[in-house]
Amino acid sequence: MTRSSWTVFPPAAWRSALFAAALLTGATPGAAQDSRADEAAAERDKKAQAVTEERRPLLERILFAIEDDLLIERWLGAPRGVFVRLGQIGEGAGFGAGPAFRYNAERFDIRASAAGSVKQYVIGEMALRFPGTQGYNEYIRPEGPYVEVQARYRDMTQEDFFGLGADSAVGARSDYGLSEMLAGGTGGYLWRNASVGVTASHVEYDTRAGTDTRMPSSTDIFSPADVPGLDGRPSFVTFGPFVRLQTRDRSENRPDGGEYTASFTRFLDQSDGRFSFDRWDVDLRQYLSFGRRTRGIALRAWSASTSPHDGHEVPFYLQPWVGGARSVRGFRTFRFRDRSALLLQGEYRWRINELMSGALFADAGAVAARLEDLGRLEKSWGAGLRFGGRMGTALRLDVAFGSGEGTRVLVRFDDVF
Repeated sequence: MTRSSWTVFPPAAWRSALFAAALLTGATPGAAQDSRADEAAAERDKKAQAVTEERRPLLERILFAIEDDLLIERWLGAPRGVFVRLGQIGEGAGFGAGPAFRYNAERFDIRASAAGSVKQYVIGEMALRFPGTQGYNEYIRPEGPYVEVQARYRDMTQEDFFGLGADSAVGARSDYGLSEMLAGGTGGYLWRNASVGVTASHVEYDTRAGTDTRMPSSTDIFSPADVPGLDGRPSFVTFGPFVRLQTRDRSENRPDGGEYTASFTRFLDQSDGRFSFDRWDVDLRQYLSFGRRTRGIALRAWSASTSPHDGHEVPFYLQPWVGGARSVRGFRTFRFRDRSALLLQGEYRWRINELMSGALFADAGAVAARLEDLGRLEKSWGAGLRFGGRMGTALRLDVAFGSGEGTRVLVRFDDVF
């Protein structure tokens, strides 16, 4: 720049022009300095976070990555697309897995899955819901009417049976096969945390000899006269109301609140006319947290009762039962079965890390022909570990004692309640 330029625009004029431009653009020298300071602070925080991540143990970094990226939810319960179905075939199925698909939109949802187990159990099911649940989650719950239709096929090859009543003997263990075909629907109304509705379905059952070679078949050691439903292929039309209230929020893995459900179902035999009956269920669950929400107590009371129509009976495989991985865990699955049942459970749970929790539990339950005839409660207790993300348990390991029938080690892919 020449000397004449400095004469026309002296340094003081340059400073005045720059200041005016800053005012016109809404910036001031102080604001610019603050912006640079904020950027520097953000960069320091980023570097500090990176250093913290590097200093964490490898296992902890892996756990945080799994939790932050919702990998378990995406692999085992994705809201859209293909994922893996683990378990949920039946209580006696053993380990099972298969493909699953889900698509949700504003107008409708569709779910489809199939799975097989090491005991040759199989299941295939599909459901279609109107309206859809796109945008709904544990933070945002829908309101208004809905309709869902579903179809399911299950083949259960070796269901355990010990006889009926509270006095059944563990030495009388046998097995039977049971297939089920169901087509039905649910219509209901959701309002805040509550839902009410009606279910209806057509379902067919077929019993046969079991396939477990370690024990006799139930069809060989019991008679249809003593065990209703051991023979025949009954089909039913079922219908009945339900009501549900949910105040628990799983969105932050908080064990606060409750889940309370009551239902009544009428089974009308459409085949032999021998097995019409009514059944009601009440399931009450309460969750309490403390210790900055890292510890909690979970309580459950469940009861079910069936009442046969005049001259009819209740098929044994549709009667309530206790025992198994989601019931009195110190006993084998289906250990006690009768027309009425009561179950009481409690767990003390604490978080070990982002994906692992521990639990101490106690279970008690009983069966009888009528609720007023319930006698001694069968009990068990134990400890376990749960692995999963913020939306629930993906793997559960329990060790149960106290039944008098040996120690039980249980591996399941869902929570007990």
